[in-house]
Amino acid sequence: MKKMVAAMLAVAAFGFVGAAHAECTLKDAPNLPDGASAAEADMVAAQQAVKAYVAETQEYLACLEFEGKGRAGGDWTKKYNDASTRMEKLAAEFNKQLRAFKSK
Repeated sequence: MKKMVAAMLAVAAFGFVGAAHAECTLKDAPNLPDGASAAEADMVAAQQAVKAYVAETQEYLACLEFEGKGRAGGDWTKKYNDASTRMEKLAAEFNKQLRAFKSK
């Protein structure tokens, strides 16, 4: 019985280790509506999509930091910087569209 429990724990531990080393992935940024012609429902949906994308990007960045810990520079740094830039550009573009929506 003890051997079976030990074997099950070992299998579970290897499963968690595999999950921890899963590759960091990030979906594409959401498309934003044109604020000058969008309906309020479209802007609310876009805001929710942007918030979800920002949260997902932050998880992705944390994953990259974990994967790159102890390694200076390299591919993970470029991915990190690219994702940060995309997130900032998306937020800026959403704010631009929101201003256009509010001004109509």
